[in-house]
Amino acid sequence: MKAVIFNGAKDDSPAIAAIENSLVSLLSASGWEVEPIKLKEKQIAGCLGCFGCWIRTPGICVIDDYGRETTRKAQQSDLLVWLTPITFGGYSSELKKALDRIIPLLLPYFQVYHGQVHHQMRYEKSPKLLVIGTEPLNREYEETFSVLSERNALNFRPPKHATGVFKSQSSDEAASFVRDLLMKMEVLP
Repeated sequence: MKAVIFNGAKDDSPAIAAIENSLVSLLSASGWEVEPIKLKEKQIAGCLGCFGCWIRTPGICVIDDYGRETTRKAQQSDLLVWLTPITFGGYSSELKKALDRIIPLLLPYFQVYHGQVHHQMRYEKSPKLLVIGTEPLNREYEETFSVLSERNALNFRPPKHATGVFKSQSSDEAASFVRDLLMKMEVLP
């Protein structure tokens, strides 16, 4: 089983580091191959919004940088983790760039899914999705973040997904927080 962590931290955050370390430790101990990716260290341009990944080069972004690799890694994983500081209720700019660039996982065609219109999936298999935010500035941002991650999960149709907001800096609390989320998703026994 393969887990990929998209770490959207823009700076050295103790909370993000504690969560990532807990994810790696708990998943590795359960036999998972874990690949944490610090997105700030990768060259990922912003999406052009050109839809070339749907029309000119189906399934592949027209921009030749690490954004193509994030799409590949997301599709080939069994568990995808989006780890980010909460920024005005949303994802960090580093994570947002990577998420915008995985749109080739979708098709330009629409279908009704859970009573709503969404893009069709390009591939039959989708990874489980875990979205973790840290350090919200206020309660409204936490609620916005939770709704955003739930809506994004609808777009990518993971077989299981969970969202959590971590409000501490403690490594011990991070391990317990992560364990609970992974058990909820039936990733850990």
